[in-house]
Amino acid sequence: MKVLKEVQRLSITPTPFRDVAEKLDVAEEDVIKTCEDLLDRGIIRRFGPSISHRKLGYGSNPMAVLKVPEERLDEVGSFIASQEGVTHCYHRTGWDYNMFFMIHGKDRESAVRKANLIIESTGIKYYKLLLSIREFKKTSFEL
Repeated sequence: MKVLKEVQRLSITPTPFRDVAEKLDVAEEDVIKTCEDLLDRGIIRRFGPSISHRKLGYGSNPMAVLKVPEERLDEVGSFIASQEGVTHCYHRTGWDYNMFFMIHGKDRESAVRKANLIIESTGIKYYKLLLSIREFKKTSFEL
């Protein structure tokens, strides 16, 4: 748990795992092995930055929701996830729509156009685009 807590906010240095090891008074190799174990067991999925898209100039982020036939979920999901600009793509149950994806664009018009092109390419006819008006909070889960 101590390693997991520390690697949530790795420092941007040439030796981030060594920095964690020194802070916890353990060997760097132990920190790396612990992280590999957490990845292998699916407790964490990846290491990566959390980027504020709005600060980078991406002011629009429509969420598309689609009704995808069950037998096409893998095909459609793989296609959408591979498209440039798509940052989230997942299957959900319990609502009328079962495929969700988010795309970021510099402005609303270009982001909506790109989302619509992706949807048209799938042949899916039942969908909606949900457009945010304001961002209230953006934080990652932390221990």
